[in-house]
Order: sequence, then C-alpha cells, then structure tokens
Amino acid sequence: MLIVGKDLLDKTIGYKDSGDLTDHTVEDILLEKDTYVLDYILYVEKRPSEGNEKQRVEPSMMNVVGSTGGQTAMNTPPVTSDDSFTKDYREDIFYVPFSHVEEILNDKVLITGIDQQLHDPVESIAVTGLIDRKVKTASGDSLGKVKDIVIDWDIKRVVGLSLAEGFWARMMSEENKYMPLEGTMDWTVDEIIVSNHLKDRLVEDVQNVRM
Repeated sequence: MLIVGKDLLDKTIGYKDSGDLTDHTVEDILLEKDTYVLDYILYVEKRPSEGNEKQRVEPSMMNVVGSTGGQTAMNTPPVTSDDSFTKDYREDIFYVPFSHVEEILNDKVLITGIDQQLHDPVESIAVTGLIDRKVKTASGDSLGKVKDIVIDWDIKRVVGLSLAEGFWARMMSEENKYMPLEGTMDWTVDEIIVSNHLKDRLVEDVQNVRM
C-alpha cells in the first residue's frame, strides 16, 4: 500500500493496545538518508522549564490597560494576584521508532510500546526539511520541488517523491508528478542531486512509482 507523508503528519498519536490517545501529534517523519527506510516519527512536548521562577505581571498595570480600552475587553474582570504570573516553558522533542507505528486511521496514528528517545538521530533526514527543496539531476536539469514523500507502507520505506514544477511541468503543463527514490542521492542543504536517468522515470500515477 502506498501512502504519502501528509497521511501521517498532524495526526493524533494513540496506543493500539489500550486505545488511549495522547495529547501529541505527529510533527515530523524521519527517514534513513542512505536506505530511505522510515526511522522515527517525531512529536514535541511542551513542559515548564525547571529552575525558572514564575514571571510576575503587575495586576495594577494590567487593570489600567483594561480600563482604558486596551488589551482586555471592557467586561473582563480585573486581574488579580492569582492571575498575575506567567511561566517559562521548554519544548522537548521525542522520537518514536517507526517499528512501533502499527496503524494509520483517519484521525490518528496508533503505536505500541513506550520506547522513545530524546537524542537527535544523526543519520536521519526530516521530511518537513525536504518540502520545497529543489531536485536536480547530476547534469543540472531541474526536475521540480519536493511537495511530499511516497511511502510503501508494507516495507516502511520511502519509495518516491512527489514533485511540482520543473522539467515535467514545463513539458506537460501539469504539476505533481512522482519520482522513484533509488540509487544514491546527494542531500545538500538546498537541493537534492539525483542520477541523470531519473529524469526519464517521472510518472503521473503514484502507483507507478515502484515500477
């Protein structure tokens, strides 16, 4: 079964065994840059920073703003001392191994286990970092910009890229064609450099990306 990256992104993460849903959503997908195997899904957890004191906002100043028609609405109750604190937060990034991703439903992704890590996988590439990156052949032909990834769900591997603009769009006056991921790619900061023969492997139907 073929799916695209947007079928995973922004979906709520839940546990298959218990059916419980978390407060987290899939914010990115990581793939291994040499084999294109899916490594992790990523989510961000926001929590109060440790060791940081609460920051006090002076209630009298907030009430002055309210009484003069400023930030707070006319009928908003006065700010009290209980409301006058803000707290600093930090964001922790968690990586869930893709081997624990069991099922994709309309509004959620179901996982098993609690094996998560905080360290950044150095050999992985973030899918959101690929979006809008230019794709060129080794000889300099522009094939387009990345709009999404194509995933073979059965083998948990990225098998293609959805492209817009570039060579195919100029030739066919259409957009969003698909290029298979094969061989070695040169993942630069701004561009993806692919073998010259892939210019002839662009297809119109995503189901043909594996042929």
